[in-house]
Amino acid sequence: MYDATMPLLESLVLQHRCTQDTVILHINHCMDNSFYFTEQLKNAFGQVVFVAVPYNDRGVPAALSYAAYHGKQTAGGYMLMKNNRSIEDCAGDFLCAVRRMIALALNGEIKEQMEQGKNLLIVEDGGYHYPVLEQWLANHPALAGRVLGCVEQTTAGLRAGGEARLLYPVASVARSAYKVRVEAYFVADRVVGELKRMLRRQGSFVDFHHVLLLGYGIIGRSIAACIKPHHVQISVWDTDAHIRQTAEADGHKLWDGEFTGDMLVLCSVGKPSFTGEMLDAFLRSPARRIYIASASSKQVEFQDIFGNLAHARRTPLYQADAYRFPGGKEVVMLAQGFPLNFYDKSSDSLTYDMIDPVFSEILLCARTLREQKEWLAKQIYLFGIDEALGGNRAEKVLLERWMTINHIQLDIDTFNRHPQEAHLRKKALEGK
Repeated sequence: MYDATMPLLESLVLQHRCTQDTVILHINHCMDNSFYFTEQLKNAFGQVVFVAVPYNDRGVPAALSYAAYHGKQTAGGYMLMKNNRSIEDCAGDFLCAVRRMIALALNGEIKEQMEQGKNLLIVEDGGYHYPVLEQWLANHPALAGRVLGCVEQTTAGLRAGGEARLLYPVASVARSAYKVRVEAYFVADRVVGELKRMLRRQGSFVDFHHVLLLGYGIIGRSIAACIKPHHVQISVWDTDAHIRQTAEADGHKLWDGEFTGDMLVLCSVGKPSFTGEMLDAFLRSPARRIYIASASSKQVEFQDIFGNLAHARRTPLYQADAYRFPGGKEVVMLAQGFPLNFYDKSSDSLTYDMIDPVFSEILLCARTLREQKEWLAKQIYLFGIDEALGGNRAEKVLLERWMTINHIQLDIDTFNRHPQEAHLRKKALEGK
């Protein structure tokens, strides 16, 4: 397996025969590692349909062996495609486009297979599918019993599952030790790298600036560690008092609400964080420009200010937009408010070796949902924690194999561990 692309994942796929009784709806990023993971899901379960969230206008490979829905942003919304062929125009926003593609996949590919006796299992990054599938099952009640459940990859998906009316079990890897400690470190490193690259192309830089972190959770704290060596001044704001205490204990100042100089604002809350009040505070401040960017998901961090920005004069920049207000003040939004690490279509967010353990955890969860359907309640289960998914033992064995394959040593129990890890897990489960 040492010459494999994702050796850990591929070894798990080979441990079992292809089931052939389940169709997978895989909702993920339009990236090479997502396509490769989809192929492995097909090898494990027989049938798969892919929906790519349109963070950029990247197309899908021409020779895919499965149906793949994706979209390209247009002046009026999104052009929706199936395997690089246009199928319809969507006049809505990003979220509307994703949900429409899920509906198209359900009606165009999955419904027929379920009517022929196959079960449905959702594997996703982001929690997009819940309202779409709930409405779809209301229209096709005879198929409700064929939904095995969903495997969620991220905190956004975990939060969406916590807020939804669960009609099936949900297994999440979003709070596994690897996700919150190791992958968070890799993601933060990539976010800071993309921030440096984008600013450099505009003739600016990260070093010596005042950096405001909105959100000091798993990703926010990792970003602080990655950006600190660039001699920046870090301020932190978080609505959670426990998290603010952690930021202070780590040696950071809490933001006083003032904008000074050309501040860099990085948002990683997973819900609207840069508010209209913050924008007004900047417009009243002596600062001439701020840069704002997301390390979260969708464009959710800036939902509160898109209406305000529409009244400013917009100037397109390299992978950014400058919004100029009366008096010359500018808000420079990087990557249209999408996550920095997913925006550049020329590269993936993480390498195959980095994402291999995450996809392996997802595969184990998917198999559990299929094999234990009759025993699992309609609730959220956390990989690496809940005994229904093997508890801590299952993850420990997986990560030991990953380290052996990659000839590395890592103390997963201590590396990059957030002091409020348990508190953040509880908040995510409660959908707060």
